[in-house]
Amino acid sequence: MENNNNQIKENEEDIKLEKITNNDIQYKYMFRICFIGNAYVGKTSLLSRYTDSNFKLNYKPTIGVDFQVITLKYKDIVAKVHIWDTAGQERFISVASNYYRSCNGFIYVYEITNRDSFNKLDFWINLTHENCDSNVINFLVGNKSDLEDKREVTKEEAQNFAQKYNLIFLETSAKNNNNVDKLFEYFTYKLIDYYEKNKEKYLWNDNESTFSEFINLSTNEEKEKKCQC
Repeated sequence: MENNNNQIKENEEDIKLEKITNNDIQYKYMFRICFIGNAYVGKTSLLSRYTDSNFKLNYKPTIGVDFQVITLKYKDIVAKVHIWDTAGQERFISVASNYYRSCNGFIYVYEITNRDSFNKLDFWINLTHENCDSNVINFLVGNKSDLEDKREVTKEEAQNFAQKYNLIFLETSAKNNNNVDKLFEYFTYKLIDYYEKNKEKYLWNDNESTFSEFINLSTNEEKEKKCQC
């Protein structure tokens, strides 16, 4: 795990990325991120709100793993982001854990009105640590912030937990569309920023290095390079 500052910096507060609808556009990076957390905390609703501008009060639980792709542009850098929405039911854990490998980061989601979903976060984090060692950016998300009157988990508790695991913390509401854009766009920005600053650490020209399709530099001026992460 990388050591991340779990506070959103003041100069990064209003960072906006452009959502690209052209699927054929050339991208520089391809990332994979995973939603992790108990069933019914709102993982699917967050993803649906951002990708389809849609919200429903009732979603059927995810069976195994669902999948979406978004393309975002920061300045002149285009990134294609694969988002895996994993099931929270225990009977699907073995299936979902197969998708953790090669992830560039995780979004651990709990519900602010559900203490059990917060208490289960240690389990989810340990599970991802066991199955993936290449992630560099990770978020803690307290969803359903619109239900403030039913809150069971304080912001201070969540901030302390985020600091313990070096997670970037946000509270969101898929229903009210609060911080949903910021979650996906800031996550992508942090990934782009990280790999722009550290790409020499991960990229080599030698033939023995392994290539990861999930951290892919594909600019025209780049010779074929290898990525090991």
